[in-house]
Amino acid sequence: MDGLPKAALVVVAYGHAATLPATLQALQALDYPADQRQIIVVENGDGSSAAVAREQRGVAVVEPGQNLGFAGGCNLGVALSTAQVVVLVNPDTIPEPTFLRSLVTALAKPRVGIVGAKLLYPDHTTLQHAGGFLEQPLALAHHYGYGEADQGQFDTRREVEFVTGAALAIGRGTWEQLGGFDTAFFPGYFEEVDLCWRVRAMGLTVQYEPSAVAIHQEAAGLGKRSAPYHRFYHRNRLRLLWKHRTDDWLAAEWLPAELAYLRSLADDVEINSLTDVYISWQRAFITGSDPAQQPQTAATAPPRPHLSELEWTLQQVRAKPIITPIPFRSRLPFVARLRTWLNRIATEDYLRPLVQQQNDFNASVVELAAALARQRRVADAAILCQGMFLAKLMRQ
Repeated sequence: MDGLPKAALVVVAYGHAATLPATLQALQALDYPADQRQIIVVENGDGSSAAVAREQRGVAVVEPGQNLGFAGGCNLGVALSTAQVVVLVNPDTIPEPTFLRSLVTALAKPRVGIVGAKLLYPDHTTLQHAGGFLEQPLALAHHYGYGEADQGQFDTRREVEFVTGAALAIGRGTWEQLGGFDTAFFPGYFEEVDLCWRVRAMGLTVQYEPSAVAIHQEAAGLGKRSAPYHRFYHRNRLRLLWKHRTDDWLAAEWLPAELAYLRSLADDVEINSLTDVYISWQRAFITGSDPAQQPQTAATAPPRPHLSELEWTLQQVRAKPIITPIPFRSRLPFVARLRTWLNRIATEDYLRPLVQQQNDFNASVVELAAALARQRRVADAAILCQGMFLAKLMRQ
């Protein structure tokens, strides 16, 4: 047994039938006593992940019959285990053989509450995660080493603000004392940051362990930078701030920074998603509902408002930005060819540069209209952001 504690490896899956088998095979191959590890798969989706998980020997499969979100799925999986150590593993992650042993060893050190792993992209050389930190006061999440070539620059164990829930280890006693994940962070994002903050508030540390390595296909579920990703990410980013920051701090620090962040955005998808998030939180503060239960948080985008005059104009200029010569036509083909030939000799060399100048000008007009339309959407989002925060203050 090597004196190692029993570890529960909890995998929450949602539409991961393609990636889950490789994850489970890697967990089966870990350099850790087989009788001291337990693999539990929680099916949050349509049953396809559960079907492939049952093909793997030694894997317990749980189907709650509904999507519990990442936090709820993890809580259920941990509750069904008896292990002393809880290890969360994403269903699109392939841990190296020493992964579990390294996490458990690091977790056994004094005053350590949570341990996270080094994550690499599928090319095995590009870093994805070497511990995390929040950009304040916005609480935008960043990973150390993100996108860098792994050349050993993050091979030192150290304390960090948070580690990703894609590969996280925590003692059962600490987990139960904290009540596990806060399921309000449905369906995902920032629940692990919240857990790490609560662990640190207990006087324990969050550690990054570089010898625990796994390959991770980032955002295989939602798709990085998609509209659902942005909505869930920003909605729960704000949830984290509402939970851990005072209104005075939010008014003095966060709100001015949020408005400045909006003005810096050039991504229409993120601007629209933030608009939806502000509306959903404003509705929540006014009605006492939870944004996670509101219709616009579904995986498909909510209906957009009617086009403004500016956006309608943008559509028109985008529809006809390029001038192209109209070919000569005639009932007699040779007449059309003759007129085309004469035009080429007489005027084409003169008109071609003028047409190109007009097309360049048209392209500039399209860019200008797009920029103005984006500024209008940002201004609308800023108004909604301030209205949302006012609704939060008035809720008191």
